[in-house]
Amino acid sequence: MHPTLKKTILLSLLLIVLSFFSVLLFTSSSIWSRFNLTNTSSIGDTIGGITAPLLGIISSIFLYLTLNKQIDSIKDQKLKNESDIIFLLINQLENEYQQIYINETSQNIKSKLFGHEALTTYTNSVYKFYNTNDTRKFGDYYIANHILLVIQSFKLIEERIKISPLSHDIKIMFYSKLRIFYNCKLKDPLDKLAELFGRVPSLNDDCTAEIIEFAGRMKVIK
Repeated sequence: MHPTLKKTILLSLLLIVLSFFSVLLFTSSSIWSRFNLTNTSSIGDTIGGITAPLLGIISSIFLYLTLNKQIDSIKDQKLKNESDIIFLLINQLENEYQQIYINETSQNIKSKLFGHEALTTYTNSVYKFYNTNDTRKFGDYYIANHILLVIQSFKLIEERIKISPLSHDIKIMFYSKLRIFYNCKLKDPLDKLAELFGRVPSLNDDCTAEIIEFAGRMKVIK
């Protein structure tokens, strides 16, 4: 049983017992005549005046417990909402990652690759066989925007976790989940791209600078 509910039940039972006991107490004979209420016509007012402070104190206690319960409930709901937002952002990150695609032709058969298969196939290809005669910047390739979209969503989630009111342990768990996502799906492709940009300076632009900065930062995060 929840401690707050247990306290409420015990206080209610105590109030009922005191109510019955007060009737017996105040209508019993007293050794002092001024405290003898058996012949008092206004005994109801007398008992009410005596018990009113007690009832007021008990009512205040109940109000305090109720307010504390509501505050705890609001805090729990706020933390749940914050966790739900972060999970939603992580799911959005996964969806954006799955939207990465490339068109591939094998044995005269055209196909479209998505997600991890598309990104790894593309990066492995350009890493090994990039045409140095191509004068375009990396940002001119359509896949560059897909990669930047994933990186910026990743950074957004990191910032959301940082400013959230979640406990330190919960934040560590979310950071760990992000780190695993990076290691499984982004680390190898981005490391290859960063190395490619170092070999082929003509590719470099704002897009390559952001990829290099992000991949370098993730290397030093434990």
